[in-house]
Amino acid sequence: MKNYHHGNLKQELISCACVMCERDGYTKLSIRSLAKESNVSQTAPYRHFKTKEDLYAAVSRHGFNKLSKAIHVDVDVDKKVTKKQIVDMAIKYIEFGLKNANTYDLMLGTAVGNFNNYPELLESANSVFDNFRSNFSKLANDSDEVIAFKCITLWSMVHGLVGILRKVQVIANEPLMNPDDGPMPSALFIASNLEDHLDKVVSGIINN
Repeated sequence: MKNYHHGNLKQELISCACVMCERDGYTKLSIRSLAKESNVSQTAPYRHFKTKEDLYAAVSRHGFNKLSKAIHVDVDVDKKVTKKQIVDMAIKYIEFGLKNANTYDLMLGTAVGNFNNYPELLESANSVFDNFRSNFSKLANDSDEVIAFKCITLWSMVHGLVGILRKVQVIANEPLMNPDDGPMPSALFIASNLEDHLDKVVSGIINN
């Protein structure tokens, strides 16, 4: 970043930090490295981020906003959501986690402690859950408690699948020492039949 305007420096820094985080991993991201990458003085970022956690929170918020937008299902208020749309939302969630792996690690990890200390981040993170809740509420006439349970169940499953499928990406072209043993054959099968697998998962959640 060679040129910037005083009025948008913070946003420029956040954009640069997001690129660095995904490229190098959040553990390599610091206020000092951001200043160097952004071609600004070492003190300039501190006007906007007092600590590294503040910087991580800003990058995480950007990530949650992108994720929320990616999984959003555009449905009229008076119309029902279909199971297929829930499945598509789950697929988009997983695709985001795979394509933005380093950012996803920051968002769902512990580098940022209490989200309550960052109200804007908390709002962005909650918007992802709100997408799940809104869609399940339009799928059936369940109670709020049941809807919340279904949301957490699906979210935990797709979150777990992100981790499993990232491992599959690493070993996809490697021969398995014991192809009939362990979880990897099943993981490879799921990776090649993701939509069918999620259709069964969502059906199970709906009918629970």
